[in-house]
Amino acid sequence: MRLVAVHAYPALMLLVVAGNAVLAAWAMGADLLRGRRRLGPLFWTVLLLVNALIALQVASGIILALGGARPGRSLHFLYGILVAVGGLVQAGLRPGGSLRRLAFPDPARANEPRVLALLCLTELALVLRAFTTGGAGPP
Repeated sequence: MRLVAVHAYPALMLLVVAGNAVLAAWAMGADLLRGRRRLGPLFWTVLLLVNALIALQVASGIILALGGARPGRSLHFLYGILVAVGGLVQAGLRPGGSLRRLAFPDPARANEPRVLALLCLTELALVLRAFTTGGAGPP
């Protein structure tokens, strides 16, 4: 399979979108329905799997760009960077992650599910926008 086919594979994008939608619903349910302040290990495992798919997309996009390929609109680069940053933030907020202490300085008052629900919804929107701005570049 050609690298451009991996990067532009709709099923891969749909898995990332669906994964973030499920994670957002999961976090909202933990917050609103169950009143939990923390998310369990299964949530973080699923989040890391979704982020592995994001990493595959980002890595293939970087390789394509370095090889001279260009998206339909250059705005795709901005959304690609934002998707990568969003994935890094998601991973950085996991227990033991580098951003956790910054985001939740007082663990007793932190609402982890609410923060992750909003972050997953944002990542979902960014992935969709990156996909719509990608398209085929000029020949």
